[in-house]
Parts: sequence; C-alpha cells; structure tokens
Amino acid sequence: MMDFTSSLYLAMKHPGTTLQHWKQLTTGIPAVLGEPALNKQVAEQIARLQGLECGLTAPSTLHLYWDLYHVLSRQPVIVFIDEHIYPVSRYGVEQLLVKKIPVFYFRHQDDEHLQQLIQRHCKGAKKPVVLCDGWCPICGQAAPVEHYAALLNNMDGHLFIDDTQAFGILGAGASTLFPYGMGGGGILRWKQLPAGHTRCITTIVSLAKAWGVPMAVIGSTRNHIRQLEQASAIRTYSSPVSNAHIQAAVSALHWNQTTGNQLRARLWNNVKLFRHRMAWADLNVNNSCFPVQHLHHPSPGITTAIYHQLKQWDIKTVLSATHTGIHPRLTLLFRSDHTREQIWHIAQELTRICRQLTNVKGILSPEL
Repeated sequence: MMDFTSSLYLAMKHPGTTLQHWKQLTTGIPAVLGEPALNKQVAEQIARLQGLECGLTAPSTLHLYWDLYHVLSRQPVIVFIDEHIYPVSRYGVEQLLVKKIPVFYFRHQDDEHLQQLIQRHCKGAKKPVVLCDGWCPICGQAAPVEHYAALLNNMDGHLFIDDTQAFGILGAGASTLFPYGMGGGGILRWKQLPAGHTRCITTIVSLAKAWGVPMAVIGSTRNHIRQLEQASAIRTYSSPVSNAHIQAAVSALHWNQTTGNQLRARLWNNVKLFRHRMAWADLNVNNSCFPVQHLHHPSPGITTAIYHQLKQWDIKTVLSATHTGIHPRLTLLFRSDHTREQIWHIAQELTRICRQLTNVKGILSPEL
C-alpha cells in the first residue's frame, strides 16, 4: 500500500518510546488556574520561529477560533474574512452575528477587493479585522499577507492568519532552487515581512501537519497575547494542552532545529521528481511547489476512474474539490519519507492509466 493522503509532510511521527516521560497526562484543572511552564516555553519558541514575540498553546485551532470570535464580539470592530478560508476558521463566527458585529467576505486572496470593502465600510471609529489563510492548498498559492498587513497597519487594524499549512514547510531565504526556504517558520518568514509589519499580525497554527502534533499555538505581540489570555472563555473551562502533546511538540522543535532543513529538502526533491515525471509524460500538474499536488480533468468521470484504478492497485490518493466545487480533482500529498521508487511508481501508474483513457492531453487544468 502506497499512501498519498497524509499531511504529515515531514514524516514526524513521535513514537512514545522517543518522548520524555511524564508523571501525569493532564493537570485536571482549567488552563486559567494553572499551566505547566513547559507549555509556555513551547508557545514562546514557536512564536519566535515565526518572527513573533509571544505565544499561547491550545488543544486545537477550534479552541482558538472560538475564543477569538468571543473576544472580537466585545470590541468595536468590522470583520473581513477570505471567502475560501479553511472551514474550521469560521467556527464561532455566529458570536459576532449575535452581537451585530458586521462581517464581510472578500474575494479569495484579493487584496484590492479587501481594500475596497474596508474603505467602504470602515468610516467611523470601528477598526478593521481581517481573517485569512497564509497558504491555500487548494489553489497552491500564498495569500498576499504583506499587502493586507500594510493596509491594516495604516488603519490601526489587525490581521489574523491561519498558517497551519505553511508552518514547518516554508521559511526564510526561498529561491527557485529551493522554494521552501529555511527554518520552517511559516508564511511570515517566507514573505520576509519586516518587524514593523508584523505588529498588526496574529497567527494561528496547528502543529498537526508538518510537525505531526495535534495541538495549536496562537502567536502575536506580547501585549496582544496577554489580552487574549485574560479575555479567554475557553481557558476557563478547558484543560491545558496535555503533557503527551507538549512532549511531542518538544520533540518536533528538536527535529526541526537539527534536521528540519534536510527533511524539507527531501520533501522538495520528492515533489520536484513527481513534477518532472509528469512533465515527461506530458501530464500537467498545478503550478505549485507545495507538497499538495492536484490533477484535474474536465470530465469528472475520467478523474474518478483514475482514482478508483489507483485504489485497486493499493495506491491511496484523494478526490478533492476545487473552490467552485464543480469537478473533482485527483490530489496527492507528498511526504519527506516517500522513496524515489514510490514517486517513480505513482508517476508510472498515472501515465499508464491516462494513456488508456480518452482526452489524455490536458489531464490537468491549472485553472481552479
């Protein structure tokens, strides 16, 4: 069985025998009454890896978004949300609607449309707040967060970025030879945002993708994190992140520092090899360096046939939707522990299947 469905991009698995032991799994008290020092240290290190001052851990991004909307519902703000933001990032938005906080959706990754909406609706004392994803795995592109930040800095607004996809993969110093960059600090490092631009930015990151740890961290300025911590409702009723998850995060920090760049290089080599083999076979793939690669045919039946044929040969892939949701695509998620033989094999099988089907040319359309 070959698996191209897992988003453990760097293949960090954290078996229990490799982690530090803990005396008890959880504290049994809500986070507001006490949180282990190690939790705070992990949050600080992850925030600084992104170029931010301070961080706070949570069991999941769902916890953080529920708290975020709770806090925003008590402030004089107008909220602008990317129309295709990750679904979990919307959970809790009804708290704004109940309090009659205005909410507007702007076109996906369209900074000009966002600016138009802000200029149209933010004419009083209310401040603009923007929510978006740092990287969209569906269209394979980064959001223009540098433009969002420049706009909001001039208006005393705030930008909340879900950087779950990019964190651990993208970093500073990206180039055509190595588009991921170094360090794995996420979209802010990859975009090389200066410190002055990040003053209005808060990131929400799940460590469950590249780092393989199902927990989350919110990072921002020290003052902003303090305000969120004091206003939190979730921390009043939920335990801190468990010791098991924190020890896995410590392990991930260690591996990222010692071998992270090698893992990212191996991952890019796998993606690059796959793309080269697809180009050799005259099968186009989406124009993205990210380890989520899409194939799409105008005929849904052909895409579905490719998926089922691979499944019969014990090759696991994903049938996914575009933003429009009109036709399915065949999606493959690559990891650093995929072997060259596996990449050659999946490319060979895709080529063979496609040659058996009609309309082979244009098996993938880059338009999403």
